[in-house]
Amino acid sequence: MRLLKSPVALFLIVAIVAVAALIVGTNERADSAASDEAIAEASSSTEILAKAAVGPLVPPGLARLTSRQNARYFVALDQLDREIKQRLIDLKLVRQINIWTEDGVLVYSSDPALIGQKFELDADQRRVLRAGGVGSKVVDPDRPENQRPEGASSRDPQSGASVTESQIQIYTPMEYAGRKPLLFETYYNVDDISQRSSEIYGSFRWITLGPLVLLILLATLLLVGLARELTRAGKDRERLLRSAMDASDAERRRIARDLHDGVVQDLAGTAFSVSAVARNPETPPDARDTLTAAGTSLRSGLTSLRSLLAEIHPPDLHAEGLASALADLIAPAAAAGIQASVSVEGTETVSNQDAALVWRVAQEAVRNAIRHSGASTIAVTVRGNGDGITLEVVDDGTGFDPAGARDPDRYGLRGLRSLVADSGGTLEVRSSPGEGTTVRMEVDAR
Repeated sequence: MRLLKSPVALFLIVAIVAVAALIVGTNERADSAASDEAIAEASSSTEILAKAAVGPLVPPGLARLTSRQNARYFVALDQLDREIKQRLIDLKLVRQINIWTEDGVLVYSSDPALIGQKFELDADQRRVLRAGGVGSKVVDPDRPENQRPEGASSRDPQSGASVTESQIQIYTPMEYAGRKPLLFETYYNVDDISQRSSEIYGSFRWITLGPLVLLILLATLLLVGLARELTRAGKDRERLLRSAMDASDAERRRIARDLHDGVVQDLAGTAFSVSAVARNPETPPDARDTLTAAGTSLRSGLTSLRSLLAEIHPPDLHAEGLASALADLIAPAAAAGIQASVSVEGTETVSNQDAALVWRVAQEAVRNAIRHSGASTIAVTVRGNGDGITLEVVDDGTGFDPAGARDPDRYGLRGLRSLVADSGGTLEVRSSPGEGTTVRMEVDAR
């Protein structure tokens, strides 16, 4: 599953699918083009046969001799039949040849049963005979000229032609002896056309696909390189973010140390001195009361300052000290009249990074609850197990509408979402007016 989430892996999968789709699409288009070229080649061959091979063999007046069927007709027909079959049919250049007059009489056919019969030419045959050019169509076995009497063989014994086979007929006008043109028609088996189509396509298949595959591979390598750059940039961003966090921690630690070693110690010493003077029997009563109040105020300020130091930098941001750090975090709640509690379980194996992240999110959630929620209770719960760690901060305050407009300075949790996401976790804020607020964070174990 993690492999599928890798940008490089996704790019490779997309590239493979794209290559396969392009190859299939290119093959289909190339097959269609090759088939069209094979039919065009057969059409050109039919024109050449009509003009150069068969046309000169047709005796003058063959169409008129058909009506009388005298000896001269049979001699001319037999001679024409021998020449055509010897030169074309026996060599299997074509499967069948028909020669039509304009009124639909078959003056010649390589199928002897059709010679002399009259059929109706279709519209396209008449158009080609009248206007010239070449026509083609799939043989229709239901047309009369393609049918046989019941019990008769449907295959010509010499040509091997069969109307039961899938065939294509191609026709073109044929001039003969200066007479009115006849319609010259050839039949080709679809298998022959397909074989020729494969030969045509096979000669340039890899010439077509080679550069395409190479181009796609180059594009894939480019995309993989870009994906790696993006991944590297993401890691650099995460490293910079962590460096900023470390720098912030160092600065917080320095400020906390300076305050603790300076102001806090001075205030502690002053409070001790003031309390000692207040307890001295020689101190006048009115001065003793003033000094006692001052000592109390100094100790209260000292407590608040220590809580502030805990917020600036907790003393123990690691798994063992997480509970005490969170306890210091909620200390200001008591001064605000809020009952706060902390519950931490199963964090023994939690990493220091995850412990620090829990504290940061809890800090922001508790701070918001104390300052803005008007809550009477705040509960901080941390649960860890081998799979990860979960944090919940729940208050019973006034709540708010998460979808509504919010003060950008009020809910700093939004700024922690990217940090939690970079750590492989999720951060969710659930609330509604009058129903309190729940902040929940889940982070997988690292």
